[in-house]
Amino acid sequence: MKHLKVQFADMFHIDHAAVNLSKSTLGLAIVLVALILLSTIGAFGFTMAFGAALAVMFDEGGPRRQRVATLSVFALTGALATLLGNGTGLSVWGSIAVIFVVTLVCGLSLAFGPQAGKIAFFINLWMMIALSLSPVLYEPLNLALGFFCGSGLVAALLLLPKTNPAAGEAAADTALHWSLAPLRAHLNLHSPIMHFALSRALAAAFAMWLGWQLALAHPYWIAMTFLIVLVPDRQQAARTSWQRGIGTVIGVAIGAVVLAFNLPQITLLLLWLLVTLLMLAVQNVNYVLYASILTLNLILFYQLLEANVLFNGIERLVTTLLGIAFALGIIVLLEYLAKQPGEEQSAG
Repeated sequence: MKHLKVQFADMFHIDHAAVNLSKSTLGLAIVLVALILLSTIGAFGFTMAFGAALAVMFDEGGPRRQRVATLSVFALTGALATLLGNGTGLSVWGSIAVIFVVTLVCGLSLAFGPQAGKIAFFINLWMMIALSLSPVLYEPLNLALGFFCGSGLVAALLLLPKTNPAAGEAAADTALHWSLAPLRAHLNLHSPIMHFALSRALAAAFAMWLGWQLALAHPYWIAMTFLIVLVPDRQQAARTSWQRGIGTVIGVAIGAVVLAFNLPQITLLLLWLLVTLLMLAVQNVNYVLYASILTLNLILFYQLLEANVLFNGIERLVTTLLGIAFALGIIVLLEYLAKQPGEEQSAG
């Protein structure tokens, strides 16, 4: 009982020091710029803003040539993921196949280290966002070109000559240090990274198929929840599953209360922007709180689109719980696979 109380208290622990107002302000500015560009330039400008923002976020510094090469790969893969996601979002089997392939490749990128895995995860998630935009914004080529130009522009700016480059930096810029050897070492069914990538890809594809079979308005929500919850750290994934489930229930309840007031559209828009600001500010404060605000954000967003919000709220809750169930199932499978080598050795 005492252990459960400790776990419960830890789940709802608020880390006040983690509140990040600068990140939330920057994020809200990016959202506003993207919306303005969408209304003026169109789909191209919309993804150009997000492509540039993500490239800046993932640039870790270091030798310029290495940074340019990394961001160039990011621009190409992000554009391809955008094209595939948005281009197949209206197709049942097309979306299933794309989710499987992209999720598998992104999972295998962990072979190159945690930073590569983090970037690949965001590309995987961005592909799902591009797919989810298909019903309301179906422009695969323009969206992909926008992402490529936005992130590519950040890479191009790094090529501008510096006035006083450091001698050590100039020497370090002479060669790139990339190799496919780490990936080749994990291209077998005995690798834990392959176990993670393959099981994750199969479950995500099945979740997408299930979403279509259930005739959901948003068939991708189950797969998206699954991808967010299931991380390489299985203990963290199990903990995140419970937190996301509780947060979704709270968010749906708050959303129902807010919408009962029948607020005007302009008030809803301002409220949605405020909720977006809060969501970005508390991302690392507490995951239950973050999941609650994220769910409320989505409910308000669909109200602005004049969708059936009551249905969307219930659907969001059901799909989240299904995604969590899939994630917990994969955690159990990975735990079983991880124990197999040890059992074989003890039997021998």
